[in-house]
Amino acid sequence: MTASDPHDDGWTREFSDAYRTVLGAIRDGSLDRDVEHDELALSGRFDISPAVLHGALERLADLGLVEFVADAAVRFGTLSVPAWVDNGWLFVGLVEGVMRSALPALTETDVADHTVVADALRRAAALRTPDLDPAFWASLRFWIDRTPNRVLARLATRAMERVRFGVEPSVPFTATDVEAWVATSQQAVRYRVPASAERSAHVLARLWEVHLRGSAERFGRTPEDLATTTSSSEDAPPWATWTPDDLWWDLLAMVRDGTLRREHTYRAREIAARLRQPVRAVMPLFRRLELMGLVDTRAEDPEGIRITRPDVQHWVDSLQLASTLAEMCARWAVPVLSEQGRAELHAVTAAARRQARIRDYAYTLTMVDLSRVLGAHTPNPWIAGNLRLALSRLAFVFDEAPPLRQWDIDDVFALLDQAIDLGDAVLAAEAMHAQNLLFDVHIADVVERLGPGAD
Repeated sequence: MTASDPHDDGWTREFSDAYRTVLGAIRDGSLDRDVEHDELALSGRFDISPAVLHGALERLADLGLVEFVADAAVRFGTLSVPAWVDNGWLFVGLVEGVMRSALPALTETDVADHTVVADALRRAAALRTPDLDPAFWASLRFWIDRTPNRVLARLATRAMERVRFGVEPSVPFTATDVEAWVATSQQAVRYRVPASAERSAHVLARLWEVHLRGSAERFGRTPEDLATTTSSSEDAPPWATWTPDDLWWDLLAMVRDGTLRREHTYRAREIAARLRQPVRAVMPLFRRLELMGLVDTRAEDPEGIRITRPDVQHWVDSLQLASTLAEMCARWAVPVLSEQGRAELHAVTAAARRQARIRDYAYTLTMVDLSRVLGAHTPNPWIAGNLRLALSRLAFVFDEAPPLRQWDIDDVFALLDQAIDLGDAVLAAEAMHAQNLLFDVHIADVVERLGPGAD
């Protein structure tokens, strides 16, 4: 776990306070935007230690509010409108995964807590009070706080913070027709089955579109223009458009082949020396490894690189994340596929069907290829970039990937093939829901065989 996130145990009050201090200064305008700021000068200005400040700035960089422009220099900014829109759709999609993963962990106490949250949102919507905005976010925070999947919680929290704080001025939630979202969310809490969570999440997506269209005037856009806009690669965060180079493969190989021992802490300069590279060139790669769960760093000691030993829970979290993002990609990609894109996807589904019939263990890799192809045709770079990260997390947990042994895939791909031919996003989502049920069985199978502490 890292110290750069409040969902991780290492995120102490000191780092949380530093994050809020800097974010507040960005939001109130006391930090000039689009000019370079020296980190040491900021450390003195806010009376925050340089290591703690850097950890907070990394978190704000994940939000798109900070750019590291030089050694120990940063620039503050905001998201573009298209980036804000694309991230909002990412957030809504992540909520579905959060809800599905939270269901088994819910208790009767959570049912009572949700009733309080739901009543507050209903009351604020009925009375049209300023409490509507915080009540709406509290209804989403309820689910994020209860999922045991740490990576889904982390990514959903960051996406929500981008939505709330990524543009200036903020866009409060003002849509009052929240009853369907409240009611289906309550059903999900009470019945605790995947279908109820999926239904509720799709109601949320429709409510989000109402909110989005209602925000158009604030941005000087028409509702239709804002609802259909997508960001360019220049607007996407670096982790979404990042491509590996030879240095990355060399570093990843050192982690994977045991050159860097698991559960051992190295100095960043020591690893950089082995790679014959300046430490400045290697530090961003450690951040990537950290996002993949292969290394830990602490904000108070950013050059202390601990090689982790990912376990079965890391794999479970990563698969739940990947399946959530694959569904998002299917909904985004299928309606806009070219002839070539349709042919590529049909080729993957045909291969997977054939491999499932003959129990070919290449089937596991083909199912990963399905996600990759869907991601490659997804116009929203925030969603596609997160899927690539999720697949990277999944690929490097174990020395050998657990084989997928759920062979009854024909009904899933019959539905997906139909969706591809029709360009139907709803059918595509139904197919991915069916696939997720198979993945639930796969997870149970792997956990039973390997045990929660296996590596």
